[in-house]
Amino acid sequence: MRIKFLSVILSFLLMSIAISSCLDSDENYEYSSDATIRAFGIDTITKGVYYKFTIDQLKREIYNVDSLPMGADSIIKRILINTLTVTGWVTSGLNDTVFNMNDSVDLREPIKLKVHAADGITTREYTIKVNVHKQDPDSLIWREMPSLPASPASGKQKTVVLNENLLVYTSTTTAYRTSISNPASIQWGNLITISGLPSDAELTSIINFDNQLYTTVGGKAFYSDNGINWKEMDTQGMYMVTFLAGIPANDVTGSKSTLTGIFAKDGKKFFCAKSIEETTWRRGEEEVSTDFPLREIYSTVSTNKSGIKQTVLVGNTDATIEATQTWFAKDELNWVNLSGEILCPITKNPSIMYYGNLFYIMGGEFNTIYSSSAGLDWGEAATKFRYPTEIKVTSGEKEDDEKTIEYISLFKDKGDYSLAIDANHYIWIVWNQDGSVWRGRLNKLGFKQQ
Repeated sequence: MRIKFLSVILSFLLMSIAISSCLDSDENYEYSSDATIRAFGIDTITKGVYYKFTIDQLKREIYNVDSLPMGADSIIKRILINTLTVTGWVTSGLNDTVFNMNDSVDLREPIKLKVHAADGITTREYTIKVNVHKQDPDSLIWREMPSLPASPASGKQKTVVLNENLLVYTSTTTAYRTSISNPASIQWGNLITISGLPSDAELTSIINFDNQLYTTVGGKAFYSDNGINWKEMDTQGMYMVTFLAGIPANDVTGSKSTLTGIFAKDGKKFFCAKSIEETTWRRGEEEVSTDFPLREIYSTVSTNKSGIKQTVLVGNTDATIEATQTWFAKDELNWVNLSGEILCPITKNPSIMYYGNLFYIMGGEFNTIYSSSAGLDWGEAATKFRYPTEIKVTSGEKEDDEKTIEYISLFKDKGDYSLAIDANHYIWIVWNQDGSVWRGRLNKLGFKQQ
């Protein structure tokens, strides 16, 4: 019992010494000098939509990479900053008043916030800037550019993009050329003399593949690396009818860039293909369908959710068809007709593009642009995605009748054309009738990534 009693007394003595030591301590505590903003965010702009903000600690700037939609100024005029993570406190304004997150702020112009570290000495000032689109991202904007010095000769011309040049072939011996490195300002020079192309070459069959141009005439094939000087290429005895499209390389499937076409044998037509690494043409065994396009072919490339690139084309055919047909490259030697429940109406001289994550078809009388999400079912494109128009307002017969507003396409009935799209997503259209040149682009495809 005495031993247990002594151990209890010893324990109390040790605790007393420890408590006394703590009470007598004069140790100084150091407060954090961290004056950085660790996280920042604002309230929702539209229903449930939050925009992510980037914090540049070196420049002490906070901004949103993805700009807010056009018209958001009315929302950010009075909005809450709902996320502001610091270790100390924040002040704002000329008098450095303590920032209250329960008060709304006006973010239409940049504001400054000063972060005070817990040590009461260290401070860092941040500039908050909210980016807002000044243009409607979903609008297709057109601009008339300088016309060709002279209208193309009789027959159809062809417009192609080669590197940073826009080439317009007006005949098999002449072409106009302009640099599009600065799309806002183009200058057409004098006619360029083309060499090496037979006089009966089909200009409308010219395609661009791997930074070279290709075309066919009389069963022969020709190519050019600058668009001016053309040479005959070896088709290994095949009677080449037309080239179709260049199928780009695909990292997912491991396939290489491939040039595709159609050749004729014993009165029948077959598909053929040759990649950039192959020395011989591969020849398909399945006969080309009679309704497959052979003239004025336009192709485009889309990328599906799996990252696989898909080539789709349209063109003119000699067969009688009830709708504009789109054809998908199942592989280099097999093309499949994409037929959904809602077909694209008959469009003379159709052109196709995969543009802004949708397929579009232009052509015909140039009244309507048709769109499709997958190239199967088609409908009229959104109102904002239209040809350049003039607005015609007609008053009602009676004073109380509403006015009728009609949008008339400036391209209506302009006739034959050719179209090309450059690396900056500009759509270039050149018209045979008067040599006029137009340039269009979907606004959101021109927004700079910050």
